[in-house]
Amino acid sequence: MPLSFESVSFSYAPGTAFEVAAVREVTVRIDDGEYVAVMGRTGSGKSTLSMLGAGLLKPTSGRVLIDNHDLAEGRLSAIRRRVGVVFQYPERQLFESTVKRDVAFALRGAHLPEDEVTARVHNALCTVGLDPDEVGDSSPLALSGGQQRRVAIAGVLVTRPTLLILDEPTAGLDPAGRSSFLELVDSLNATGTTVVLISHDSEAVAEHADRLLLLEDGQIVLDSATAQAFGHVDLLRRCGVGLPPAAQVAQLLKTVGRKLPADVCRYDDLFPHLLTLAET
Repeated sequence: MPLSFESVSFSYAPGTAFEVAAVREVTVRIDDGEYVAVMGRTGSGKSTLSMLGAGLLKPTSGRVLIDNHDLAEGRLSAIRRRVGVVFQYPERQLFESTVKRDVAFALRGAHLPEDEVTARVHNALCTVGLDPDEVGDSSPLALSGGQQRRVAIAGVLVTRPTLLILDEPTAGLDPAGRSSFLELVDSLNATGTTVVLISHDSEAVAEHADRLLLLEDGQIVLDSATAQAFGHVDLLRRCGVGLPPAAQVAQLLKTVGRKLPADVCRYDDLFPHLLTLAET
């Protein structure tokens, strides 16, 4: 289910003295099964782009298409149900009395048999690493922060989205929770889910995403494979994006005369070079 932006622009409070152009003339296509990261400084238009992609905002001009259907047209509820959106701190949206009821909430109005709803809730909780028998009847607010986020993610996965849009999903997680969550996203992508990751976390982007879109002032200024994208050091810095740790080490080694490929940005790519250097 590809996601396409065709000359998309969006302004808040258009036609008023308070108008802000958040996205400007964006044209890009994200194909089935891709894992694409979107980066840029705060205010560059990342979150607005994600909401346009999810059909939560309508473009001021241009078209957003999912599976070649224009999201501005009516009667697209079935298409929108195939798009899962996880906002920053999604656990703040938990409100039901039990975990199972919260996860099942997104299926209300889908007219599914009760046994299928139960099966979907069970599978979604298992997918995020939670035992339905252990936590299903608990209040979501009684769980740890990491568990609450997993419940919130399960509430998105229960609709079986083929496109998953994640807006700063690792914010506030401890290192173990962050690592576990990113592994979950990897596994979903490996089974065919298209992933769009909005993030300031250059390490997560370098280690997990295959393609990077860089935004500045609402426009895409770079669209590249992730490894090559982090070679554009000056452009990244201009756009307020830092290098991932592996790329920083590579840059430091270059300053002392060591030759490394320009596309080293992941630990797995860096370690062989470090071992080679240690042997010389």
